[in-house]
Amino acid sequence: MKFKLSLRFSLIMLLLMSSLTNAKTLADKAKADQASTFFIGQILAGDIETAYSLMSAYLGIDMSAFMERSKKVESDLKKLEQSIGKPLSYALLKKQSVDEHFYKVSYLLKYETAALVWEINYYQPDSGWRLVDISFNGDINALFE
Repeated sequence: MKFKLSLRFSLIMLLLMSSLTNAKTLADKAKADQASTFFIGQILAGDIETAYSLMSAYLGIDMSAFMERSKKVESDLKKLEQSIGKPLSYALLKKQSVDEHFYKVSYLLKYETAALVWEINYYQPDSGWRLVDISFNGDINALFE
């Protein structure tokens, strides 16, 4: 059974409709790593609202739309928990860069009978990293190259 849930399309559409000029930036990849680790830790703890609140500071999109989307994620994760239980732990899968333009941090959120892959993507237009999307899915086959 696939647990394919994605925020990517919604966040990209919101990003395209908005300006990045008001977003805070993360100074370097180490700061992006810290924000990402805090985010996934809050997801593990079940505090989706705090996780998304933290990340919203680095978005150049409408804050209310992003937070509304976090409510949908929270609802989806609660439904998943009914069938696969609460998350047990997370593991960093990989960090990927496209020069100094794009940066992705991927985590595995582990459950007793399943796992979700979370991807957090950043973009650096000039200096400083900005969040461009957060997505998760249950397609573990994609992890094997």
